Amino acid sequence: MEAEWNALNRAIERGKMAVVTGLRRYGKTSLIMTYLNESKVKYVYIDCRLLPPTVSLSSFESLLEEELAKIRWGRNLLENIRSVELQFGGIGVRAAKKSEANVLRVLKALEGSVLVVDEAQVLRMSAYRFDSLLAYMFDNLDVKMIISGSEVGLLYRFLRLEDPEAPLYGRAYSEVRMGPLAREKAREFLVRGFEQNHVKLDEQAIEDALEKFDGVIGWLTYFGCPATVGGASVEKIYDMASALAVNELKKALKLYANGEPRYREALKTIATLGSASWSEVKRGVEARLGSITDSAVSNVLKNLVDSGFVKKDTDKYVIADPVLRHGVLARL
Repeated sequence: MEAEWNALNRAIERGKMAVVTGLRRYGKTSLIMTYLNESKVKYVYIDCRLLPPTVSLSSFESLLEEELAKIRWGRNLLENIRSVELQFGGIGVRAAKKSEANVLRVLKALEGSVLVVDEAQVLRMSAYRFDSLLAYMFDNLDVKMIISGSEVGLLYRFLRLEDPEAPLYGRAYSEVRMGPLAREKAREFLVRGFEQNHVKLDEQAIEDALEKFDGVIGWLTYFGCPATVGGASVEKIYDMASALAVNELKKALKLYANGEPRYREALKTIATLGSASWSEVKRGVEARLGSITDSAVSNVLKNLVDSGFVKKDTDKYVIADPVLRHGVLARL
């Protein structure tokens, strides 16, 4: 990922905010963490998936402090903040309801470091305007930000970077887009991984893995770990991966409640055809569920694209992840 690494490096060295996007298991977090560790910069990493379903400013602050407490300089930072609070705010200040002032105090203490907000689209599930908080940081604090998300449409819906009415509009940022590895890069990734673990895998197994997992680095890693210790065939690991992928999908689809069957049938239609036009998706859903309005079909497809399960290629919709497509066909 030399090109992506260099793009992220330029974004952080020259600017204040980088937005790293890509579908699930494309290696966003690995890229970010490798860059930060190799660059030896101070950083704090927040995975927004660890926040409760209803996100609040208080839960965000708690997660931020938990992550800071894991690193030495972060613990020192928190101790200094608490010392000041006790000195000027009284003994009961930490028991008081957490407020925006508390969060800003912690963020102010992060100056000179990098804040990573991973899966940031989760922050849209809050009554609090976290995009305003990010804009305040951009304008007033010496904190660099890396914002990342695998549900790309939802991430940009949250950030609203091109919306003149949004808090972050007009702030300079760099986008680093992640994609699947090219076939030769994927082969190199597997071969080097097995060499580092002193494992010799036959050429046919590597070809089978490249065919099934394509260039999705997360799935190549998922394949490489059990293959290194032996005892699992490519087909077996592929089946395990598809089960994992479709279980994640099922959890996500539950959010649509009574509309869930429409999403299932749309996905089945796309998976069966390999790629499907809007009208083909509509016919596929109606064949199983009966009449559906045009707007409902468009809404289903938009949500699937925004969530990263489906991508639109010209006028066709496809399931971007080959493992997920297999899972949809076999298990959904």
